[in-house]
Amino acid sequence: MKNFLYRIGTCIALFVLIPIIITLLAQGSGKNYINKLSEEGQPTEEEELDDDMLAGIVANEISITSEPEALKAQAVVVRTNCLRAIQNGENLPEGMTKSEMMRLWGSENFTEYYSQLENCIEATKGVAMTYEGNYIQADFHTASAGYTRNANEVYQNEDYPYLISAESRTDITSADFLKVVFYKPEEFLNTGQVFFPQDMQGKTAAEILGAFVITKRDAADYVTEVTIGDKVYSGEEIRLAFNWNSSCFYLREVDGDIRVVTKGCGHGLGLSLYGAQQLAKSGYAYKDILKYYYSDVEFVTSVQGK
Repeated sequence: MKNFLYRIGTCIALFVLIPIIITLLAQGSGKNYINKLSEEGQPTEEEELDDDMLAGIVANEISITSEPEALKAQAVVVRTNCLRAIQNGENLPEGMTKSEMMRLWGSENFTEYYSQLENCIEATKGVAMTYEGNYIQADFHTASAGYTRNANEVYQNEDYPYLISAESRTDITSADFLKVVFYKPEEFLNTGQVFFPQDMQGKTAAEILGAFVITKRDAADYVTEVTIGDKVYSGEEIRLAFNWNSSCFYLREVDGDIRVVTKGCGHGLGLSLYGAQQLAKSGYAYKDILKYYYSDVEFVTSVQGK
């Protein structure tokens, strides 16, 4: 009787566990590898980065239909940011699992697209960017407002001398370049309620804009400072609170409403994904794309590529 119950219990356990095991195997190693890191600690710089993990992050950051040289450039960006995170004891960028990629791309495209990811990672095997011997903070964004930004104007320090403004005028043709949003006065106040005092309720669009003063812009035309009453906020604080595409924004009263126009998409620092795509189409190799957006960087081969 005991043997019979033991066999029954074993069968039930297998029935429960097998689907779980299959699911874990099907998910690939993207997020699983990151979870493993969080449980067992960050790898050292001497340990190799997992190619599937890198592929998952690249897939999460750039369209798989991008030009091959743009994909390679982003693979180097990802590797650089991962190595910097490991060096500084920080969390790795978020990636996608293979099952998530399959849902995004469709099962009929998965094999072809994942092969493209593998090729771009293999073609850049181990390549990362450094400045004065340290891995750079390889910031990137969807599209600039025509020029990328100087980091010292954003962070108010000289810690990122390789993030220098670069012309990226082809971004003007991006579908994400220009966005126009209209707000009713009360809607604008409610969305940005953390910035406005209660006595602003009931004010007209003109009165609200009279209290919302853009006091500084950087060289790339992004707003760096907004004064509301006696308080000062950064352009990024405003953009994130209102969920605007970028901090290159302009406000105006139009027929009693508040019109907000934004240029570009993202924070505007470092590599423009759309600009990289256009450079790749015009014949730039991935290292040339990266040198265009990151000043005075050196390419090194990490342990992964040795």
